[in-house]
Parts: sequence; structure tokens; C-alpha cells
Amino acid sequence: MPSKGHPFTPDIAVILRDADRKLRARSGRGRHALYDYWRVTMGKICRVDAFYVGFYRSDRTIVYPYNYDDNKYVYPEVHTYGDDGMAAWILANRRPYTIAEDEGRLLRQGMSFGEETLDSADAVVVPILGEDSPIGLASIQSYETDSYTDEHVRAFEWTARSVATTLAREQEDELNRRALGVGADPRDAKPTSIAEIVSDISTRLSSLQLTIDALVEKIPPGEVRSQGDVVKDACERLQTELMDILSRPVVEGDELYEKLTPRERQIAYLIADGLDNEEIAARLSIAATTVKTHVSRILAKYGVRQRAAVAAKVRPLR
Repeated sequence: MPSKGHPFTPDIAVILRDADRKLRARSGRGRHALYDYWRVTMGKICRVDAFYVGFYRSDRTIVYPYNYDDNKYVYPEVHTYGDDGMAAWILANRRPYTIAEDEGRLLRQGMSFGEETLDSADAVVVPILGEDSPIGLASIQSYETDSYTDEHVRAFEWTARSVATTLAREQEDELNRRALGVGADPRDAKPTSIAEIVSDISTRLSSLQLTIDALVEKIPPGEVRSQGDVVKDACERLQTELMDILSRPVVEGDELYEKLTPRERQIAYLIADGLDNEEIAARLSIAATTVKTHVSRILAKYGVRQRAAVAAKVRPLR
């Protein structure tokens, strides 16, 4: 048993130290990899038959980008939540929920996922804390009773803090890139508009199609299976990342517009009117290379890669 001043037994402490380092190292490498390693970490500490991660949105919905049950990945989901469910309880109490809290009442009345013929016999739900309030929640569940000890609960809560730190770091890095203006790399930008999301989906699905075509041409069964696993993993990652987009805070167009210089605002309006660089240069009597520089800065400040995304954010402000 852990002693006073040492909340974890030596074996679990070693796992947590390693997990903290590896979770933070996954910053910027995709949310699926982050959540997947979180689940694997908890599986080293205790029994984990089911696992999910969810994030709150401002419209009383919660996005579940990562769900795992009975050794199988489960499709991401979006649900609304009321005042009496698990999501509301975590928001109000900001601490872990266990079966002992209410003999499992909240767990049983919640939305089911994965293998619906099986009922969880034990569960822990922890908040993912932001600066002022929970930004999300995560759960480990078991099909056996009395699977989780107090130390397991503390370990899960501890890893949730590491994940929250990683997410905060990603957000801070993104804000820093936007503040850089000229120095920001558009390749690092996350899609923030419908146009950007559609483009991102199209690109990634095209990559999947190429992998599938290669799979069809493979003759050795073992090679087919190997390539099939690659496609399956890519699909899971894509689904997680797309659902995670829904959970990201929405940055209003007017907030970003205020960061533009007067000349950048002029050019942003002309982009919204559908003008290309040469046309903008002629309209403003400046060099096309100067316009190109301004456009790069505008894209960086908006955190997007395409002019269409800037146009979509600027048009409502006119």
C-alpha cells in the first residue's frame, strides 16, 4: 500500500512517470495517438475493458472522439446532455466519479456504447480540467466488480492532468504560431472552417484510397492482412481527428480580424470579393509580391491554409 507522502506504490509510480513523459511527447502528433496511449497506460495499471474521452461544447453537447470497448475501437459520437447525467455531474463537481458515489445510478442511466449486451460492473470517470472548469471527461470501465481501488482512481486523475497539460500546450503553440504572423507555417494549421475541413477530409481520404488500391494488388495473404491493418488504423485515426475538430474552441472571425493591420484588412476584404493576387495588386496599386506577403500573413493570423477560409470569416463582418 502507498504510504503517506507517497500517493502511489513504486510499480505504479514508475508507470506514471514514463506515461507523463510519453503523453507530453505526443503533443502535435494527433489526438488519436494521445488518447490511445492514455488507454494503454491505464491498462498497465488496472483492468480496462472500456475507455472513452469526451469534450464539452458550448451548446450543451459533448463530443466523444475516442471510444474503445472489449478490445475494439468504437465509432466517435456526439450527444446532448441534460442536468442530471454524468456529463453535468462532472461539470458541477469537478472530481472523479466512482460506482460508490451512487451505487452506479449515473453510470446506468447514461448513453451506452460499444458492446451493448455487456454492462459495466465498475467504472471511474474523471474530469479533464481546464483553467477554470472541466473541458472534458474520460472513463475507464470494467466488466468485473471491484476492479478499481482508490490508487487506481488517483492514477487515472493524475494521467488526466498530464493529458490536459498536453492539450493546453497544443493550444498555446497554436496561438503562438498565429501571433508570429510571417513566421507561422501554414502546414501546421488546423482546419477551422467548413472549407478547410472538407479539404482536409478529401486529402486524407485520397491517401486512404491509394492505400486501398495497393491492398487490392497484393497477392500474398499475409501482406494483404498487413496492409488491411494499416487502412483500419488510418480510418480510426481519421475519425478521431475529425470528431476532435468539433470539440475545439471556436475562434470568432471578428476577434481574428482585429489582429490584422489596416492594409491586411483591405486585402482580406478583396479576398472575400474573390480577387486573386494580381487583381488585388492592380486595385491597390502595389506589387503582386507585396500582396503575396500580406496574404501569407493573413493566412497565418487566421490559422488557415486556404484563401476560401479567410473569405468565409471576413464576409459576415462586412
